[in-house]
Amino acid sequence: MHKFLFLLFPLYVFAQKDTLQEVRVEGIRSELTSDPTKKVYQVGANLTNLGGNLFDVLSNIPSIYVTSDGNVNYRGNQNLTIYFDGKPAGISSSSRANALSLYPADQIDRIEIISNPGAKYSAEGSAGILNIILKKGTKTESLRINSNVGTNDKYAFSATYTKGFKRWTHLVDLNVRQNIRNNYQYLYRENSSAFGAALITQSTNEVNRDYNQSIRLNSIYNFSKDRSLGISFIGRLSSDHNSEIRYNTSEFVYAADRLYARDADKKGRDFGFDLNLSYSPSANGKIDFLWIRNQGSDANSFFQHYYFGDFETPNPNIPVRNERSSASSANSTLLLQGDWTKSFAKRGNLEYGFKFNSRFFENDFLYEKQKEGIYLRDAKRSNGLVYREHIQAAYVSYAYENKYATLNTGLRAEATEIAGDIQQQYLNLFPSFSLVHPLSKSSNLSFALSSRITRPSYKSLNPFISFADPLNLNSGNPELKPEKAFLYEITHTKDYAFLSLSNTVFFRDISGLVGRVRTFLAGDTTLTRYENIAKSRAWGIENLSTWSISKAYKVTLNTSLFQSDLEGFINNTNVSLNRWSWNSRLNQQFKWKNNWSAQISGIFQSAQINTLGIIEPYYTVDLGFKKDFGRLSLNARVNDVFNTQKTIYDSRPFGLISDLERKKETRIFYIGFSYKFETKKMKEARERRRVNEEEVELDDF
Repeated sequence: MHKFLFLLFPLYVFAQKDTLQEVRVEGIRSELTSDPTKKVYQVGANLTNLGGNLFDVLSNIPSIYVTSDGNVNYRGNQNLTIYFDGKPAGISSSSRANALSLYPADQIDRIEIISNPGAKYSAEGSAGILNIILKKGTKTESLRINSNVGTNDKYAFSATYTKGFKRWTHLVDLNVRQNIRNNYQYLYRENSSAFGAALITQSTNEVNRDYNQSIRLNSIYNFSKDRSLGISFIGRLSSDHNSEIRYNTSEFVYAADRLYARDADKKGRDFGFDLNLSYSPSANGKIDFLWIRNQGSDANSFFQHYYFGDFETPNPNIPVRNERSSASSANSTLLLQGDWTKSFAKRGNLEYGFKFNSRFFENDFLYEKQKEGIYLRDAKRSNGLVYREHIQAAYVSYAYENKYATLNTGLRAEATEIAGDIQQQYLNLFPSFSLVHPLSKSSNLSFALSSRITRPSYKSLNPFISFADPLNLNSGNPELKPEKAFLYEITHTKDYAFLSLSNTVFFRDISGLVGRVRTFLAGDTTLTRYENIAKSRAWGIENLSTWSISKAYKVTLNTSLFQSDLEGFINNTNVSLNRWSWNSRLNQQFKWKNNWSAQISGIFQSAQINTLGIIEPYYTVDLGFKKDFGRLSLNARVNDVFNTQKTIYDSRPFGLISDLERKKETRIFYIGFSYKFETKKMKEARERRRVNEEEVELDDF
């Protein structure tokens, strides 16, 4: 923890120097802003995002915690719905961690955290909505090239071209990325077995190789000031090649110990696209059509060989196992939605709309074992799944504003039908309410409540068991029901001359909580599957503070303190746990003369409750530097300076002795550049924008 104090060192250094009074510098752009409806994270204001991807960006957002397997947690809850420009995206259909790496950071304009969405938004996600706003084209012509190189053969290249005419605006974005990471996992477990008490240890070394290419096309035609037609296309091609070796030691009381090494070679390939048509017939209406299509294939081979006690001498008494698997999958999403507004006099506003969303998923999985040199189909492990989900929704909300308050109340109805191999039907109503009261010109007080739902994904409903690790099996549960949640929060914001404050008290109540539960099977094998455990509650306080200490130095501190309760029947044990958790992020931004800038960012996350156990605390520190030479910018960054970022689960509170530690390669050094080509007109426009931004920054300061 003493290393975390490294973050505070620049505070002392800055306090000892007074030379900046004589230097003319530009102001620093705020990284995070807050209003009564949402928090907005400006991606370009954080230097540690330069050359990174969406996974890196989300890891830098205050109150957001991203696990190594790509799950995004907000205020201790991972059911945070992710949207792109207010709509679903195809990347969320594949591996979460790899999917989040598909979008380069320089494509992202800002990210909105909507913790208590109104009736206009989809009710999916008991933690709220994370809306990722992508950059759009401009009316000027420009070409920007970005390149980035990281340690251990990490490369990224992107080129963005924009051009505008009188009514047309176009954007073309090309991206190529290679990411190679060395990962490590350690498992310790004690359990009973047919051979008496067993003690199991596993250590796994893995190399992940991800290769991604994407193209994004965006075009908007403005018929008039209020009427427009937009077309957006995103094409994705990704592949991965992962090599893994797992050393397993099973020690028994009444039988000989068993030691084996399991080598795995895993290859996958995915192709997909998102096609979005958006038509605004007037300033008060919009219709969207979205088609998402993904196709993927995987081919894995496994070689399991046994040893005596030193993992060097082969054990000929147990035959080696050669196995392989292959899978093909296809999924599609079709979405049609419309939104309209109607004003009443000067103070009233009515919003209404509809949404039809259908998802189709098909998977064919083949598992084979080698016998006498021939691979034969394993009927027990081979399977297939057909899944269809249809959601029909309609909403209406009314807003009224006067000098004393802004009131917004609404109701949303969603009918869900799941067909195919799994069948369910249900109808839900989702009321919402918010009230904002201005206390003065620089402060306000707001209250909001909403009801939400988290529907089980097709992966969590899939009943077939994954045998990738024979001792640690995984499966879904076709009997899962959706989670239902109520969210409440009170927020106070206040702006001072040099300080901006936002404080929120929040409460979340979830019934039918879904979590992954690990149970023992025969022998030394466990099965982890999804269950509706019972209920969970969380309440806490969140603070966001931004100090503009000078034009050259800005500090942002975000802290959340919350208590989580977990009640349910887990592993034949009645569990009733509550724990206080907290997380904090300190970000310091600097700007010096000659266009130098730097950033030090640190995050601390305390222990948290999870259905697999207690997640142990961790902290991480990132550094970023940037130097501007007009149209050329050079940047360098170091992620996880002290190599402390890892995930540790302790399952003892749930009746199991099972510890799991995962460590991905997180300490990475990057260096890159960005260059923008511009014409004379572009240069003049850029200079005008720079002057305007300086004037705004001076006003803010």
